[in-house]
Amino acid sequence: MLEKIQVMQEKSAEKSLSKELILPHCPTKLRGTPNSFLRSALFSAIQSKDRQFVKDELVASQDGINILYTGEQLNQEDLTLWEALVHLAKETPLGTSCEFTAYEILKELKLYTGGEQHKQLEAGITRLSSGTVKIKHNGKKYFGSLIQSGVITEQTDHYIITLDRQLFGLYLQSTWVNWEQRLQIRRKPLAQALHGYYSSHKIPYPVKLETLQKYTGSRNKQKASFKRQTISALNELIVLGFLQSYTINGDLVSVKKKSD
Repeated sequence: MLEKIQVMQEKSAEKSLSKELILPHCPTKLRGTPNSFLRSALFSAIQSKDRQFVKDELVASQDGINILYTGEQLNQEDLTLWEALVHLAKETPLGTSCEFTAYEILKELKLYTGGEQHKQLEAGITRLSSGTVKIKHNGKKYFGSLIQSGVITEQTDHYIITLDRQLFGLYLQSTWVNWEQRLQIRRKPLAQALHGYYSSHKIPYPVKLETLQKYTGSRNKQKASFKRQTISALNELIVLGFLQSYTINGDLVSVKKKSD
């Protein structure tokens, strides 16, 4: 099913290159996400308190993807917010403004709508708009912020944001991520990062623990400790119904996804 959707997505994307750029329609239970986001440490598996400011940092990524990032580090919470904003803006052509309330965004994220959540939302949108990325992926290039511009109307608590037209190229190589599953493992950044990474591979191939540590952006470079964290995260993905099984032989991790 997902393979058919992917083919339809690519055909729709190619036809739209000379027209208004609207991202391919995404089924309600899925969220389209560029593979360059899922197969790299751009959105790291770190806690918010551990963010650092970086300048032109080379982000660890799978072969064929090159990313430089400047700004406050992004994590899995930022990726969830990004996916929510893109979904809410799905009917709006890229490069034009779209407007929605903070309440709408928080409800899309299935979060409470109190004052603290509003503050965190504003901080997240500011972070996505202030950082800059340089992404090259199989011939496609993007340079700029993940949110081109934004306005917050404090009296009515509305957000008016614009997504760059050039983001379209990143979505020519993307994955449909199960939204409900992602939200169920909120605040479990390594599980979310692995869920995204393995979602982007139809049949995941074995990967070394060291490679997963780099691709997820985990700060834990102690091999034994990261292995324990990975086992815990993979068990979460089995309980979630995303993975059928996994094995770790030495430092080589192999997983088997459940059939769609």
